[in-house]
Amino acid sequence: MIEYLEHLDQQLLLFLNSLHAPWMDQPMFWISKIKIFIPLFIVWIYQLFQLLKVKAFAFFLMGVALLILLTDQSATITKKTVERYRPTHHLEVGPQVHTVNDYRGGTFGFYSGHAANTFGIAMLLFLTFRKRRTWIKYTFFPFAILASYSRVYLGVHYPSDIFIGMLTGIFYGFLIFQILSLYLYKFFGIQLKQTGD
Repeated sequence: MIEYLEHLDQQLLLFLNSLHAPWMDQPMFWISKIKIFIPLFIVWIYQLFQLLKVKAFAFFLMGVALLILLTDQSATITKKTVERYRPTHHLEVGPQVHTVNDYRGGTFGFYSGHAANTFGIAMLLFLTFRKRRTWIKYTFFPFAILASYSRVYLGVHYPSDIFIGMLTGIFYGFLIFQILSLYLYKFFGIQLKQTGD
């Protein structure tokens, strides 16, 4: 059963990875590096600053830092524990994978730190802004989806790596939101949760 699921995962990767085009290669490479999203991050930070008081804003950023630490380190520990080779380092799958700029990532890939980090941030910010009248709340998950898809496009993660990373990120994002909601209300009188939550 496990071998069958592994085979399906490989076939799905090869199918999705085959949907590439020369004009998409470099943009997907940049998207995977995340730096291309810096202008969007600046808008998010501005919106958060508008929502929170100065001290509360600094406290919230500490929560974001803790979130990234949890998602990133849990992914790193799992990679070293499970030792599942990335597609680009797999003896059979590797030669069939389309890569960009000869980028192959580290040796092990289960699960995706990119997916965990981006979905964790997306979940935290979405919960923070979800009941407020702002367009910004509709940008969080598309960002996470695009960044995560770029990892499959580049051939450095299986779909299951992305899926588990997504679930992990969503869990930690929800957890940090609950903690921040409690402390921001207790110390700053800011209610992130709206009535009826």
